[in-house]
Amino acid sequence: MTHQFTHTTSERRASTAIVGSVGRPGLFVPQDFIKYNKDQIGSALTSLEDGLDPDELEQDELEGGYPLYADEGNDSTNDNGNDNGNGNDDDPSMSSRLLTPHRPCHSNSFSNANSRRQSFLLSEEAALLKANRIPIRRLSTGLENTTSLYSSTNNSTGVAERSNAAEYNYISPNNICTDRVCDVENDEAIVESWDAAVKMGKLKTTVAIELKSISRSSIPLVITFLLQNSLSVCSILAVGHISSEALAGITLGSMTCNITAIATIAGLASSLDTFLPQAYGAKKYHLVGIIFQRCVVLIFTIMSLVCLSWWFFAERILINFLPDPKSANYATQYLKVNSFGIPGYILFETGKRFLQCQGIFDASTYVLFVCAPLNALMNYTLVWVMGLGFIGAPIAVSITYTLMAVGLYLYTTRTRNQINPMKCWTKFEISRVCRNWGELVKLSIPNLIMIVSEFLSFELMTLLSSYLGTKPLAAQSILATMASLTYQIPYGVSIGAGTRIANFLGAQLPESAFIACKSSFIFTLVIATLNCSIFLFGKGFIASIFTNDEEVIELSSRVFPWLAFMQIFDALNSTSAGCLRGQGLQRIGGYVNLFSYYIVGLPLAAFFAFSWPAAHPMGLSGLWAGSTVALIIIGCVQSYCVLNANFDQLVDDAIRRSNSY
Repeated sequence: MTHQFTHTTSERRASTAIVGSVGRPGLFVPQDFIKYNKDQIGSALTSLEDGLDPDELEQDELEGGYPLYADEGNDSTNDNGNDNGNGNDDDPSMSSRLLTPHRPCHSNSFSNANSRRQSFLLSEEAALLKANRIPIRRLSTGLENTTSLYSSTNNSTGVAERSNAAEYNYISPNNICTDRVCDVENDEAIVESWDAAVKMGKLKTTVAIELKSISRSSIPLVITFLLQNSLSVCSILAVGHISSEALAGITLGSMTCNITAIATIAGLASSLDTFLPQAYGAKKYHLVGIIFQRCVVLIFTIMSLVCLSWWFFAERILINFLPDPKSANYATQYLKVNSFGIPGYILFETGKRFLQCQGIFDASTYVLFVCAPLNALMNYTLVWVMGLGFIGAPIAVSITYTLMAVGLYLYTTRTRNQINPMKCWTKFEISRVCRNWGELVKLSIPNLIMIVSEFLSFELMTLLSSYLGTKPLAAQSILATMASLTYQIPYGVSIGAGTRIANFLGAQLPESAFIACKSSFIFTLVIATLNCSIFLFGKGFIASIFTNDEEVIELSSRVFPWLAFMQIFDALNSTSAGCLRGQGLQRIGGYVNLFSYYIVGLPLAAFFAFSWPAAHPMGLSGLWAGSTVALIIIGCVQSYCVLNANFDQLVDDAIRRSNSY
């Protein structure tokens, strides 16, 4: 059983984030609830092979490389040791087997993709060795003999065996790794020293060490999530100063778009998360291309019907939610113009999965780093500089979605990455892509339900506020936007913490895993206190950033104290969910969230807003009071489960999962 760290944050980040949503991503990950065995997936893949040319199959065999998401037998096992078949483990990173850093590699492209993970993980290990003042021993045989030393492998555990003839000398950990860059020549020395230190029980961690590690890994994640979140936020900021009707209109339009389009696209595209890694792992590269093309055409077909409904039926439906016809008209304009950006969004969401199945997780992040600032600039330019007014915001969003698709296309076709993602592309033929949609739809429906459930848990607050009137809906837009922005910080921390905890458990360090849990809560509570203070003391200023309407500013300011109080438990919710994921107990969090939001939070929110007290219902404050009650339940229950878990048993579970691979 290896003791090395095996998890990074890139795959976990990519698996949960849905670009374009103002809601809270990652509360419900479909893989936490929905399991498919390998026989189901194998049968579906066989069906999907219909249409492949014999020449393409022969070419795949010639180009065959190392199976990326499956072992040599292409088996896939979930956290509980049961057949999963979807290639996605329930650990913090999407493919823990892929991330084992010291396993022999049989493909140059795979080695290139894995080298960055290996360097990162080794630097984490070396940093902890350094913190414990443990010298790093080096094999006296030299680098040129490391291959022979590690060529023998224990079949039962996958751990490389060391030659009995090897002799050791010692070097300072200061000479091995800087903060993030490892000396490749000393990789094996770190592996040996780490393994020996774990076996002798010499590795310890402290709250200070964990706070530093979690903050360092969380910062890039927080920046990425804020950039993703900014795509919708910039539009709200741009139109808020036009009028309260415009602010209410874009809020209702965005909510409708999120539920009927963004969530639907993400749910349908989620079938690729299962099929593409399995096809790629089986070295059926052209099948990857065909499945991708079929999914794209399927989503285009469904979304064309949705967009047509926006054009012909949206206004008459939305007028039922907003008593103000002007706001309903604004929402309809938003949907109509945004429909032109939907094709780009479809290609981006499916395209990033096409790359992720090949081990390329950063492409979509690079694209966002370019497109997010452009989106902000276009919103300001079109709405205010060019004087287009409200209509400029959805135009900017549509252009941004299109640019995101173009950016991903350019990366795929022009990249110098040795993985060469274009090897999975195949010729596009209508006769081939318009068949066998049934397997894709069958696999997508459960995932679609889960993702829509996640969106609804947040968007239903907006829907309920629309019945309070135009001004409350405009104020709700401000409150929801700020709640979503501040959520991105603890959400980033939760992923970093979950990864760290999973690594400690996999390395058989239960005490260190517990300290990492405590440290993540300390870090989160500091952040939550800061957010709470900002909302309490800056409520009027924050509201004025979004709108000039004094009534909306006043209404928002009255509700901000609820939002401030909620920050503590919202942060606990996110961080404890990340810790549960790191412990392999993420289903607890999923069920607690579902129960608390839909059984407790939303009914209470509606009751407080419209019925209590009978003489003068709480209105918008009641909506946030009900949501706060739900978050208190979630935060407290999940935190209790995290801190009272049997960490020794969690280590045993991690060993069992590893051996099942």
